[in-house]
Amino acid sequence: MRLRLLGTGSADGWPNPWCDCASCAWARGSGVVRGQTAILVDDVLLVDCGPDVPRAAARSGVRLSGLRHLLVGHAHPDHLGPESLMWRSWSTAAGRPLDVVAPPAALEVCRAFLARWEGSDPDREGNPLRFLEAVPAGPAEPDRTGEAGGAGGTLWLGEAGARYEVRPLAAHHGDASIGPAVLYDITAPDGTRLLYGCDTAVPLPVSTLDAVVDRAYDVVALEENNGDRPGFGEHLGLDTFGELVGELRRRGAIHQGTEILAVHLSHRNPPGDELARRLAHVGARAPHDGESLDITPGARPTAAVVPRRTLVLGGARSGKSAEAERRLLGEPAVVYVATSAPADASDAEWSARIAAHQARRPAAWTTVESLDLVGLLSTDGPPLLIDGIGLWIAAHLDPPDAPASPDGDGLEARTAELVEAWRNTARRVVAVSDEVGSGVVPATPAGRRFRDALGRANAALAAASDEVCQVIAGVAVPLRP
Repeated sequence: MRLRLLGTGSADGWPNPWCDCASCAWARGSGVVRGQTAILVDDVLLVDCGPDVPRAAARSGVRLSGLRHLLVGHAHPDHLGPESLMWRSWSTAAGRPLDVVAPPAALEVCRAFLARWEGSDPDREGNPLRFLEAVPAGPAEPDRTGEAGGAGGTLWLGEAGARYEVRPLAAHHGDASIGPAVLYDITAPDGTRLLYGCDTAVPLPVSTLDAVVDRAYDVVALEENNGDRPGFGEHLGLDTFGELVGELRRRGAIHQGTEILAVHLSHRNPPGDELARRLAHVGARAPHDGESLDITPGARPTAAVVPRRTLVLGGARSGKSAEAERRLLGEPAVVYVATSAPADASDAEWSARIAAHQARRPAAWTTVESLDLVGLLSTDGPPLLIDGIGLWIAAHLDPPDAPASPDGDGLEARTAELVEAWRNTARRVVAVSDEVGSGVVPATPAGRRFRDALGRANAALAAASDEVCQVIAGVAVPLRP
């Protein structure tokens, strides 16, 4: 399977020509231009065709004359520019057959456009256009062989020996007026497989999640429109993108060799370097317009090196916990280790803090309330997210009225055990800790003991970490590597 990304952007592209936001300013300064998302497969099958796409093909030196199958996700105008079918009729490709696969509402848009501007009936016998409804199959519905209409299910497109298996999957996007919207599971004649997930929000319909179990896609292209500014339509943001990657891993749709691409990118995202950093946490990247990928059957790209031990530092309300959580969103399973005291009905403010943290975690994560960090680090299992080291230190300090050494009774030895377990753990682990070395001197002896003990623990853990960052005003500043 050979893929050519004719576009990787959202409906308005990136940069938006009318916009002066920081993200658009970065894109202009960097020469980055993203047009409406579309992927060309083996020069014969195109997924989505907004108005930008034919011009993008022309600018890339790509001819669409060999196109035989056009797949459309839904009738929003960045996915379907019916004028392309008219422009094709003015070319040398006019008499060649073309399958147009789309949900019912999108096919009606095509029919209406061609009837108005060409006076043609695309359903008449002998017309080179063949309209096929893309309808997700129910659990007991049969496959189809490419005939128009039908109850839904798999379509086989192309000639014998060179057929594409196309499975429309239900999306979480819009209503029947535009579709209903579908995603596409495409298997090429050589057996390589693409999941095109654009547009959708989460959660995906249960039927779609069931349909992707153990599909082991070679390439997964997922929309990521909203960045850190969710709420714009039914789209994925950076966090929900990561959560969906984790869900697809749990179901065997994404495996170690899957190429994960973020597409339908908009200026709601952070500028390029930060976007690349955030996507890399879940094993994804943002390809550029015009990029080509040659997918060889059975080939497995080298897996990215993932830091095993990551320490995330930050002050109060800096965003350090959210930064730590984002680093594990793409994992199929995570154990969240809460070192805080449990919620107390008599303390509404503390209970609200705990509830906010719990609401932010993916439902598939397991929460463990424990101070036995050494035991957890010393056993095998899913990645750990420890939040946080400061509360662990506080729990092991002597009571304020107890006679104790400056480090507290046994705290120095316990910290050494923790650092040794951290150094030798076989699990992936991300730990959150408070940055207390920025110059403020606590007013009480107990406060100074806590500051000193946590500062020493942070330094020891950082020395044994593969990666250390400090979060300041929501921005992660790398300290190591």
